[in-house]
Amino acid sequence: MCYNLCPCKADLQAAAPRWLWVMGSHLTIANESSWLRLKRLFGESFSGGLVYRRRAYDVERVDELLDKRRRNAYRYILLLLAVILLPIAAHNLYVGKLVPAIGGLLLLGILMANILLLSMNREAFLSPPLVLLLSISLLLLSIYYGQNHSLYLLYPLLVALPVLLKTRWAVLWGVLSGLLVAPLVFAQHDSITAIVIGLSMGLTWLVSAWLVYVVTEQSRRLKDMAITDPLTGAYNRRYLELQAAKALELWHRYQRPASLLLIDIDYFKRVNDKYGHAVGDAAIKALVDVISRRIRSVDTLCRFGGEEFVLLLSETGIDDAEKVANKLRVAVAGENILPKGNMTISVGVAGVTGTGDLDYWLNLADTAMYLAKKSGRNRVEVAEPVQLPQEPLAKTVPDWR
Repeated sequence: MCYNLCPCKADLQAAAPRWLWVMGSHLTIANESSWLRLKRLFGESFSGGLVYRRRAYDVERVDELLDKRRRNAYRYILLLLAVILLPIAAHNLYVGKLVPAIGGLLLLGILMANILLLSMNREAFLSPPLVLLLSISLLLLSIYYGQNHSLYLLYPLLVALPVLLKTRWAVLWGVLSGLLVAPLVFAQHDSITAIVIGLSMGLTWLVSAWLVYVVTEQSRRLKDMAITDPLTGAYNRRYLELQAAKALELWHRYQRPASLLLIDIDYFKRVNDKYGHAVGDAAIKALVDVISRRIRSVDTLCRFGGEEFVLLLSETGIDDAEKVANKLRVAVAGENILPKGNMTISVGVAGVTGTGDLDYWLNLADTAMYLAKKSGRNRVEVAEPVQLPQEPLAKTVPDWR
């Protein structure tokens, strides 16, 4: 079915072959050249970009994309290793060094088999540590047989160590490689040259490890900035939407309970007017600290806006959620958050039962919270679960069809 206001894919391709058109959740370029496609896939494989699921049922799709990115990155690194080992094997075969030549050809065959498996979206049977171990061993064998130029091919392998392995294993393999290559280097070069070669290899590994750490840390910070509130450190509304959508799907599929607590500070405007916004910000941060110390790690506390917060309790029914809300209310009232007097909160509780989407779920909690406000504040109210009516199929067709 193609609506009049939305041109179909075929029309877009016919009208402009170079247009971007949406395919699932990706933008794809029609008639993309092989070089541009390779460049795009290479960039996606090694990028530290964040992948968010827009809907709860995108979880499997996101996991599939991340796994595909990991396989592509490993495939490109295996291709790099194959390019490094090919001239070594060919040269050893040409000069008659049969032992390193046969070892190189066998390793090349194993690498190509793994590359083929990864290209077919299957797992490689050779792990990254084993690939590096075999590659470094082959280079050391070539150096032992007098192929001194193979020493310089150790540098790209040292660069690959922090990329492919975790920090502990990267350090272990780096030290082990240095210990194995040191006797060969000192045996075939003078002391000064051997020391310079050793230092350059160590610096190569350190620079690579530092760059990997910087990129990883930057990605982590960008992710934190994207999903957290800068003032309080609590999660933001975007993260709440992701987690609530997941909870909704778990309820609709498996009837796994969850509850929302909408928390609002009582008379917060008076706090700002009396003490100033700086004290108000400090009070909000103190409130987050009080709540965070009394919830589980699987629960999600989000700043919804201003002095409102939403607490998503996973695997928690409405009765247990009400108990949690009252414990938090008592805990906040008992803390000396303000310079004079105590701060109180009003909480609206809504279970996932009977909710169709996040907006409806939030509205239930919001209604209960305002009922708590009207009933005197510093109290907890529970929203009555309402079974949503099933809309007839005709109502789902847009009016502008």
